[in-house]
Formats: sequence, C-alpha cells, structure tokens
Amino acid sequence: MRIIGKEHSAAKKLCSAINIDVPSKRAFGFLKKKLEFAASNVACNTMKEAALGIRSNETDTEFSQCGVSVDGTWQRRGYSSLNGCVSVISIDSGKVLDVEFMSKVCRLCNSKNKKLNNIHNCAKHIGSSGAMEPLGVYRIFE
Repeated sequence: MRIIGKEHSAAKKLCSAINIDVPSKRAFGFLKKKLEFAASNVACNTMKEAALGIRSNETDTEFSQCGVSVDGTWQRRGYSSLNGCVSVISIDSGKVLDVEFMSKVCRLCNSKNKKLNNIHNCAKHIGSSGAMEPLGVYRIFE
C-alpha cells in the first residue's frame, strides 16, 4: 500500500475485498515507520557509496572532480507547489550523489502542541516555490 501511496483505510478495503485479516491502525503505523527508516538508511548508504566511488578514482584526497547533473522537481506542476526536492546525479556513473528535500509547510509549527513548537528547529522553506531549486543546490554544495 505504501508503494501506491495509500494509507490504512485503503489497506482495510483491500484486505476485506480479498478476505484476509486487516492489520490494526497501530500495527500499520508501526510498519510504515519501520519501512521509512529502512528506506532512508538504504538511500543514505547508497549515496555514500556512490560518493566514495568517485573519490576512490581521484588522486587528490581533498577535492574530487566529476561532472554532475542537478535537477529540481516539485510535487505539483508550475511554481505553486508546497513540496520539492533537488537531486545531484553523477554524469560518469549515473548514480545519485545527494538529495535535498524542501517544504514550505511544517506540521509541528501548525500543531496545537505548544511544547513541540518551542523545541523543534523548523527547516521549512520561506520564499517562492521557484526559489526552492537554487536554494536546494546551494545547500547541497555548501
């Protein structure tokens, strides 16, 4: 269900249609978090290996030179999206070297829990949606 972007209610409908046990909402949420954590670890490790592969081809240990392609994408067409990401891909190997996710909204800032509002460090994007791509590139190469 996570692959097609659906949540617990859709899983409940599917399970009842094919006559199998429906997972509880709590179990579904736990498995969702576990899957997100595993996918994040795999993505980070893969990008580290790609960067180390480029570094191992270089003789200079301080700087690496390689051609990269930088591209940004948004959740919605045009410059009106609230979410976007910027990716850096090696031209030589075709592997993703880094990704920067950006959002113009913060769920914790909008929550009613005042303790969370004061504790967290908000990293939401302030500015236009069109400015997400250049700022994401800057953050990656910073």
